[in-house]
Amino acid sequence: MKKWLGLILVAGLAVSAAACTPVEKAPEAAMQVKPVDLFAGDAQKFKPFLGLMSGAVQVKYRGKSNEIRTTLEVWEYGKKTQTLGVLGESIRDKDEKQEQYSFDGEAIFSVKGSQGEDPNKTHYEITVALTDKNGYASNQLDWIVDAKQVASSPIELAEELNLQDGERAAVWGMQATDEQVIKTVDFTPESLKNAKWALLVIMSAGSEETPAP
Repeated sequence: MKKWLGLILVAGLAVSAAACTPVEKAPEAAMQVKPVDLFAGDAQKFKPFLGLMSGAVQVKYRGKSNEIRTTLEVWEYGKKTQTLGVLGESIRDKDEKQEQYSFDGEAIFSVKGSQGEDPNKTHYEITVALTDKNGYASNQLDWIVDAKQVASSPIELAEELNLQDGERAAVWGMQATDEQVIKTVDFTPESLKNAKWALLVIMSAGSEETPAP
């Protein structure tokens, strides 16, 4: 009987100790990125001006960084081959008491392709814009591919992303090919191996630490 009482006492102490052990909470995400339909409702009328290779994501941020960074990368068969540019936009809203910056708006992307004088090259004009209650800021970059591309399709975000300060992730993109067949891809490295050329839009806030995609 004493043996059983001893075992019950030990088990009770173990449960009590476990209950008193503090549980560490995962840090709250600084940036949330959600897919949105750029041409929903009346916005459909803007499609002829932005083109089929256009998209948007909703971006919310609250943290110590005063800048949202957008990086444009070129990937070929699953490997990054070029960084077209790194765009930084200042966050205007700041909570002086808590010393935190906040952004609540959208990032909009548009890629327009054209054939120049050289029929064996394709020229792309890329536009990236951030918009919120304070207005908007936009930037344009050029991307020239040494091939006559005949097919392209957007690569869209499938689900919400929750990122910490310094963490980066692909939020939108497009793929292109000079062949008649194009495969559906997503942002995973394995899937990107099926894309002959892919343009990835990568977003972050703060100093980048985590590689993407």
